[in-house]
Amino acid sequence: MLDFLKKNRLRISVVLIFISLFFVLIVQIDNERKENWLSLFVQNLSYPFVASSSFITRQVSDYWTHYVYLIGVKQENDQLKERLKNLSEINQKNYEYIIAYQRLQRSLEFQNTNPDEKVFAEIIGEIKKGFSKLIVINKGYQHGIRRNFAVLSHEGIVGKIQSVTTFQSVVQLINDSHSQFPVLIQRTRTKAMLHGTYDGNLVVENIPRTLELKHEDRIVTSGLAGIFPKGFPIGFVSRIDKKDFGLFQSVVLTPAVDFNKLEEVVVILSSKSNIHKPLFTD
Repeated sequence: MLDFLKKNRLRISVVLIFISLFFVLIVQIDNERKENWLSLFVQNLSYPFVASSSFITRQVSDYWTHYVYLIGVKQENDQLKERLKNLSEINQKNYEYIIAYQRLQRSLEFQNTNPDEKVFAEIIGEIKKGFSKLIVINKGYQHGIRRNFAVLSHEGIVGKIQSVTTFQSVVQLINDSHSQFPVLIQRTRTKAMLHGTYDGNLVVENIPRTLELKHEDRIVTSGLAGIFPKGFPIGFVSRIDKKDFGLFQSVVLTPAVDFNKLEEVVVILSSKSNIHKPLFTD
């Protein structure tokens, strides 16, 4: 014990001095406020410790408050992100509903303007076979569909039924390289032959060279193929190929139907009228 006191004499002395000063400071606080050398000495001596303690306390308090605040902000931020995500999903669903409603509305208008008996079907697949342009629809023999029935949309001609199973059918698009049928140039009433190409374009050939064609001339079905009722829109002239020689000229069409956005089609089961009310309006 004596050895411990000897070795730690300095430390013990310093601790005792601070304890004494602490008690003196307490006594001075409790006494009347009188300026004397002892109180001044104690205050000056204890000021660094008191100031340091106050600074540390404030820093810890500020840090804790700031930390708690940041936690609250983060939680609120996470909640807002989650809510924004949910609202975005709802907005996407609502947008799909709007698009579907618009499509159905156009289909209903088509139903009212065309008297033919028809079946509405959805596109459920595409068949990529060489240069063929084929789609699969969810209606078939069970719904009255047969080979070579006309397939349309509210925009115009889509194609014809190539093959049929009980509940599905394969449609050959009009821009298929094996598709070909007679058409009319609407403005001049000139007959010509339309066919698809390997790159998916629509080309009208065998147009007399003497006929003056215009860009945006509209091409419609002639009704002569025995498949498509007369007057259905096919497309409009986007390019004229007229060489310096020969008896005929040809044109490339922009299809009336946007095949990349096609989702539903109509299959004509029987035609009550061979003349279709034109969908094109000037």
